Amino acid sequence: MKIFDKSQFVELSKKSGFPFISIYTPTSRLSTTAYKDDKTHLKNQLQEIEDRLKAEKGFDWKEAENILAPAYGLLDDEEFWMHNSDMLAIFLYGGSMEYFQMPLDIAQAQHFIGSKPMLLPMIPELSDDGHYYLLLLNLENLHLYEATRNSIREIVDDEVAASFTEDEESEDRQKTMQVRSGGSGGSQFHGQSESSDEERKKRIFKFFQKVNNNLVPLLNKNPLPLYLAGVEYLIPIYREANDYGYLKEEHITGAFNHNDMMVLHAKSWEIAAPYFEKERLERKDSFGLYLSRGLAIHNDKLKLIKAALTGGVDTLLVDSDHHHLWGTYDEATHTIDVSESQEPGMHCLIDEAAAKVIDYGGKVYLTTGDMMPPESSAIAGLLRYPL
Repeated sequence: MKIFDKSQFVELSKKSGFPFISIYTPTSRLSTTAYKDDKTHLKNQLQEIEDRLKAEKGFDWKEAENILAPAYGLLDDEEFWMHNSDMLAIFLYGGSMEYFQMPLDIAQAQHFIGSKPMLLPMIPELSDDGHYYLLLLNLENLHLYEATRNSIREIVDDEVAASFTEDEESEDRQKTMQVRSGGSGGSQFHGQSESSDEERKKRIFKFFQKVNNNLVPLLNKNPLPLYLAGVEYLIPIYREANDYGYLKEEHITGAFNHNDMMVLHAKSWEIAAPYFEKERLERKDSFGLYLSRGLAIHNDKLKLIKAALTGGVDTLLVDSDHHHLWGTYDEATHTIDVSESQEPGMHCLIDEAAAKVIDYGGKVYLTTGDMMPPESSAIAGLLRYPL
């Protein structure tokens, strides 16, 4: 699977239409029942949505059937389910469908019908809170993984696929052909005078430079901490070649290959967990300092939402157990209208604020209540400037 990056999120956040349907369901990476449970989760959601479209939104059965047809089509697509991750996100709007398969845990299936996409469940995919990359430095084949505490998946991309061994063999074949054709430069092979450890390390360094140059633009689409795994002598060589800004000092030492993915997952979380815990505590502990300087809001949801919608929020914290705050925002008058229930044209203002913070280059964290600042009400935020 490929990296889901900020640009895709922002592009999706700007789409609208009625009805705009967002569906999130848990999925399984492996199945002995042809993914029956996963299909059932989706089918149940589609049936609930179909009933709501007819009973609440004024669509007849044929219109509802046409709106949901692309998603119903997935139920019979066996190839689709074989590429599962941990969560499936589907968006239906204007006769189109987009879907994303993500390594995110979701407790139960859910859906939203409105005029904009509901995006909060996708926020952890863009957040560095417990979300990281792992690069396996295997000279036969390099592998890049995206991981969280509970999941890991390989990122398959042409920019990542690389093999030092294949490069070496290809170079040797070219030199052999030069010798046979009477060309120059074929008298020295890796197996002869270039076979010293130092010469080999130099070639590995050049190989890692090439890998780094291909990898950095890819990782910067969604910057997360990067950890390395591999035999001990390769780690410092890669560090010297690296210029990705989020490479961490901790690493995993050993002769691993792709078959060890689950072992690598367990070992990588052991070294990543302390970093994320430290970051969470620092965010919580530093909130009071920002508050004393007039650069934080924790108990005024509407003020914070207005700031988020106009680019004034640098970091937004959202309690994962929050209730939706339905309403509308008028850009011309800079006013917010709220409602106890979802009325036509209304969207969850917390979801809208989160999307805008990311659009403006800020960070959003879905967090548990105990990691929220004291006396906060569903959301809290650090500001770019005093209000």
